[in-house]
Amino acid sequence: MIKIYMAGRHIKRSAFSYTALAPLFSGWAERTLDPYQADLYLFAHILDIEEAPQAVVAAWRQRRRPIVLLSEEPFWDTIWGRRPLAPELIAETRFGAVPVIQLNHATSGIFRFARIPYYLLTNHRFANAYAARFARNAAWDEADWQACFEARSTDLTFMFERRPEPYHAVQWPEAGIIGLCSWRTELAEAVHGGAVERLGKSWQGGRSRFQQRNWYLDKITLLDRRARMLAAFENTHQPDYVTEKIFDAFACGSVPLYYAAPGHRIHEFGLPEDAWINLYGLSAREAVAQVEELGSGRSWVQGWGRKRFAAYARAQRRLAELFCDPALWVAERRRLAAAVKSALTGVLEAQPELNPAGNGLG
Repeated sequence: MIKIYMAGRHIKRSAFSYTALAPLFSGWAERTLDPYQADLYLFAHILDIEEAPQAVVAAWRQRRRPIVLLSEEPFWDTIWGRRPLAPELIAETRFGAVPVIQLNHATSGIFRFARIPYYLLTNHRFANAYAARFARNAAWDEADWQACFEARSTDLTFMFERRPEPYHAVQWPEAGIIGLCSWRTELAEAVHGGAVERLGKSWQGGRSRFQQRNWYLDKITLLDRRARMLAAFENTHQPDYVTEKIFDAFACGSVPLYYAAPGHRIHEFGLPEDAWINLYGLSAREAVAQVEELGSGRSWVQGWGRKRFAAYARAQRRLAELFCDPALWVAERRRLAAAVKSALTGVLEAQPELNPAGNGLG
């Protein structure tokens, strides 16, 4: 049994905090509220380590149990952590420096999914929403989709946090990591051809999604069969980092705008290239030109063409095969459980080498 002490305001974004994942860790991991009883100290964000309680730092100094940053979010690892490729970090807390083991998309196999990306496992709402919508969508052929797109009044919807600050444009080319927040914001601000809408608090004002009782249900209901195209860009491009965004776009019956290098794992899903729009490698200005070149309204539908509507129908059937199969969800959950256990066991087994006496941090 691995006893884990968890702390920090972001800890709810940890695999060990999601109710949907709790059964995966039963029997071999348990949470302790006493840092002096823990086998390791677990955090989800580098800021939480920097703000760690004095009791945790004191317990580490006395016991030298490993401090683990288990981060599911490359955005945090790049903008705040600034060393996403480093297996080990030194973090400056309010009570002195501490060594940190970093387990993220680049440094561990935890997030290297087999069939279904990690984030979709963290809440059963994704499986439920996709089972219903992809079963519906798979029944439509190219003529059905053409008629559906012809009936819409919105050409393109943007719905993500507005982050124009240039410091978001970080890159680690050797690992395929590219910050996309400022790029996608510039794109959203510059597209004006056709009926374009920008939804969300950072664009329109109003309530934050975190103030809504079920923001995901509100989102997917609002976007269902709403726009011909839906911006589905991740906040960070990383080969293994695939969230719900592109799948939400397909589930809602929109053509996703996405950003994926040839080595990005979205290409492993067997989605026809004609079924979505990949803006990889383009500047924001070049991406705007490509999107606006597609036209709007009836001209967009005519330009999309029968071949691409057929490809879109095939993509829907492919996603239905994936997300409507409970066995694949179960298998992916088992893979995740084994990967987390292996990673934490490895950290504990390497403890003497990771924190040798006289490391200057005592």
